[in-house]
Amino acid sequence: MRRSGWVSAGEAVKRWSWGARVKTDRLMILNQVWEKEVGHLSRHWVLNGVRGGVLYVKTRSPAASQELQLRSRDILRGLNKHFDRAWIRELRALA
Repeated sequence: MRRSGWVSAGEAVKRWSWGARVKTDRLMILNQVWEKEVGHLSRHWVLNGVRGGVLYVKTRSPAASQELQLRSRDILRGLNKHFDRAWIRELRALA
């Protein structure tokens, strides 16, 4: 019997929910840890998203972008220490 490309709805939900739960857990932890790690500077830097290990941060000014780049190594180290394995490789500022 030839197997079709169709998947049952229950199987699709099971596959999706496991992957989504892993990503959601990481993002919840990241949101909680962000303000703790960057402190008072969080009012100048707002998390925008994560894609492929790159954390995108919206900055309020060019000076805030430069400050983010200068502190990025320490911020990455501080954020990644809260996870089982380091998954954030880079910070990018969005003006």
